[in-house]
Amino acid sequence: MKVLKVNPVVLIIINIIAPSMYVFLNGKYLQVFLLIFAGALLALMGRFKSLIAMLAVYFSMMAIYTVTVGSDKFKFIALFFIVLVQSVPCLSLASILVRKYNSAQLLSALETIHIPRVLVIAITITLKYIPTFKREFSYILESMRLRGISFTWKHPIKSFQYFIVPQLFRCAALAEEVTAAGYVKGIDVPTKRTSFFEEKIRILDIAVLFVFVIGLAGGFLWKQI
Repeated sequence: MKVLKVNPVVLIIINIIAPSMYVFLNGKYLQVFLLIFAGALLALMGRFKSLIAMLAVYFSMMAIYTVTVGSDKFKFIALFFIVLVQSVPCLSLASILVRKYNSAQLLSALETIHIPRVLVIAITITLKYIPTFKREFSYILESMRLRGISFTWKHPIKSFQYFIVPQLFRCAALAEEVTAAGYVKGIDVPTKRTSFFEEKIRILDIAVLFVFVIGLAGGFLWKQI
């Protein structure tokens, strides 16, 4: 089965537009549309594990919302989960940017839409730092385990210090390493860079955006009915 290859710029555009639409469209309609759209796109891209994870998280949160929304005591929990569940489809699509595409592919794709290079570099570094953050987090947990330190909700501030302080120091060190690596690769050179990857906008990418826009337009019509 041939899987669909989507330009990362398309996923970035969807993740920028979709959350802002909750201001203009009916929340229930947009929530269902994004779930169906993201599910179909993940299936076409062959990301079935991500699809199953998205559906599991989505329906688990909806179950918690359904149980707690009728109770005055736990109504704030219901409100928290109904807001959080709205971001699940977008986060599932955003996770593909982190897992599927490398830095060179992201840079090549972003440079095709002619946005400022500073913004291109910032977006690329931000997206690729997420797995690095996860890896550093696991190192901190392992280090805490070796020292016999465990997280406890009895002392949340002190416990969070064990996570945050080492992570901040690592962020500073990694920022210097990334900057040095960028200079070595000529990231500050004003001329147009070449790339082994050619991430161009294709007809299939336009079709995905067209379906997305049509779905949003349907939300405006639904609002008027």
